[in-house]
Amino acid sequence: MARVTVCVLVLCLWIASLEAESLSPETVLNRVENFYRQVISLSGTFSQEVYWRRGYEVEASGGKFWFCKPDLLRWEYRYPERLLIVSDGKKVYFYSEEDREVLVFPPEKAFSRLVLGLLSGRIEFSRRFKLLSGFPGEEGFYFLELKPRKEESVSRIKLKVRSRNGEIREIWYWDPLGNLTHLALEKIKINPKIDKQKFSFQIPEGVEIIEETQGGS
Repeated sequence: MARVTVCVLVLCLWIASLEAESLSPETVLNRVENFYRQVISLSGTFSQEVYWRRGYEVEASGGKFWFCKPDLLRWEYRYPERLLIVSDGKKVYFYSEEDREVLVFPPEKAFSRLVLGLLSGRIEFSRRFKLLSGFPGEEGFYFLELKPRKEESVSRIKLKVRSRNGEIREIWYWDPLGNLTHLALEKIKINPKIDKQKFSFQIPEGVEIIEETQGGS
């Protein structure tokens, strides 16, 4: 029985690898766009590494996130310091416990940023980015490389996605100065029920409040 199970598993993996190899980068990119258009809510954990070109420094952070369309978001950094980003649909709050400071800005500014734009399905890759290359990876994953069609805050993007549905699991993006950010999404739940209280934020007493109108954080 165990031998039959192993054979079936190997056969399934082989078929999945053949399917990934036959996919075109354009097909996979379309799956990514369709996946995030249809998603209603997401939750999971994340780990982030920023590689600063100047000084060859690496900055690591991580935490949890919750998202619900159209504009509800909670993004918690648990380490190395506690930072909180909350969007209640009307305003976005960026709270630093250490600095005792709250930045407040409109949702459209936050969701125009790369990562939040991807999760919310607002970014149309085919219009905003040029597809450079695509190739299959291990265990049903696919890699896509893109660059902006116009000048942006990122110069190049690499995505690791599930071939079968277009779900993004890892993102690499470079800014015009060559600094690299790597974001890995883990323990992802698709369309979970999320308590709306997650997206409520009360500004603590005694903190500095900065209204940001020209850009996101």
